[in-house]
Amino acid sequence: MVAVLMIAAIIVYAATGGDQPADDPVAARTADPVATAAASETATGPSAGTSPSADPSPSASPSPSTDSCILGVWFEEQHNEKITVPNTGVFPVHGSGTYQRYSYDGVAYFDYGSGVRLSGTSGSTAYEFIYTGFIRYSYRVENGEVIYSNPRAQGTETLYRDGGQVYTGKLEARNIPSRKLNCGSVAMSLTSADVSIELKRTSARQ
Repeated sequence: MVAVLMIAAIIVYAATGGDQPADDPVAARTADPVATAAASETATGPSAGTSPSADPSPSASPSPSTDSCILGVWFEEQHNEKITVPNTGVFPVHGSGTYQRYSYDGVAYFDYGSGVRLSGTSGSTAYEFIYTGFIRYSYRVENGEVIYSNPRAQGTETLYRDGGQVYTGKLEARNIPSRKLNCGSVAMSLTSADVSIELKRTSARQ
């Protein structure tokens, strides 16, 4: 009789889960599988501001056709150039203020901002050119010269003669001849038959 009672007690104990209370913290931490999966996906998703498909970018390095000295941002302290004006002729103009930006991937920008002025005279007539916006070029350095190609412009250009406006229109995506490069750590010059530009570095090398 005692043996039968003990067996019955063991069966009841097993059926009721033994002495584990109903509010066991282990049981309480068992999450719903769907909720757990959703929480995991949220926690491991891409960080804000990153592209899900973007691979880590390799370290920037100069193109094989780029002189590393030219990389960075340069300010034109002096710009002298001979410009041809239709029905007038060729005459020199002078100015400053353009930013030239050269990147490691062979792209250059001539940045005129809200307005760069080049002025000069032809006889007794005064001329002034005002450029706004920028011109983008592909560039490479070969044999000590900067070679520019594929110009793309966005901005305006305006011509004044003796203070009166003669013309205004879209900035011309002008092709320019190669320019001889003389580059140092803080200063650079670019020259060709009709152009002489002295620049000062305004940013660290890229």
